[in-house]
Amino acid sequence: MTIITQKMVRAFIEGRYWQHPIRAWRIFRAETARKNWGYKQAWEAVGQDAGWTFTMMNGSPDEATLQRTGAAMARRLVDALTITSADRVLEVGCGVARVGRELAPLVREWHGADISAPILHIARRRTAHLPNVYFHELSRTSLPFGDDSFDRAYSHLVMFHLDKEDMFGYLQELARVLVPGGLVYFDTWNLLHPQGWERFLWEREHHRDKAVKPAHRNQFATVEEVRLYVEKAGLVPLAVLNESFWLQVIAAKPGPSVDLDSLHNSLQQLEALVPHGHWYYE
Repeated sequence: MTIITQKMVRAFIEGRYWQHPIRAWRIFRAETARKNWGYKQAWEAVGQDAGWTFTMMNGSPDEATLQRTGAAMARRLVDALTITSADRVLEVGCGVARVGRELAPLVREWHGADISAPILHIARRRTAHLPNVYFHELSRTSLPFGDDSFDRAYSHLVMFHLDKEDMFGYLQELARVLVPGGLVYFDTWNLLHPQGWERFLWEREHHRDKAVKPAHRNQFATVEEVRLYVEKAGLVPLAVLNESFWLQVIAAKPGPSVDLDSLHNSLQQLEALVPHGHWYYE
């Protein structure tokens, strides 16, 4: 049973959720319950409203914008991760397949994993015309795939919603399911950038009086912290970009026949193709 305090009600009102009453009630229940795995409850609440889900992906207000921004990110990933038509590609936190819908026609197989069944339902509807798309519902940070299953992987606009322990857990799992020499991209908030710090202060003020911190709130990291997580997870960081309020990471899974120096050198010229400071729809 959830005990609702005056502080919780005040935070609920001050967060302006009241402007959308049905959405407000769903997310409030998810944020205050925190049973089992809070992320899952929060994002399943979001997934019950398609319009809200689109907005929560990257601020896209409609299907046309979702497709346009998804295509732009898909092109960047193809370049930055040297994705080919022979690759099996995994997206962790695929949402409504904003990126996956546009990337799938360019690869052998595209797999989307997410914790929200309602959001995956929307994703399946949006990709029904694609024969090489597969979806997987997650319950924890473990990924339901065998070792060395994917050539490439990515997680865009996802890791900053996670507690650090869970982000590290996903990185460990990504290292496990990638083939030797496989590449992965992910991003999170850059605490050391002025805009990142400004957002950190906003998050602190916005949630400071909440008895239970929202499971999907924004979290932050530094270059050194991210490098440590990546290396301890069993990956090699090839590029950690910090010019914007995003920390953007490209890493590789090592192996006996993998020339990491060659991979690192080939990625230097592609750094500019990864989006810098891209947040809402363009």
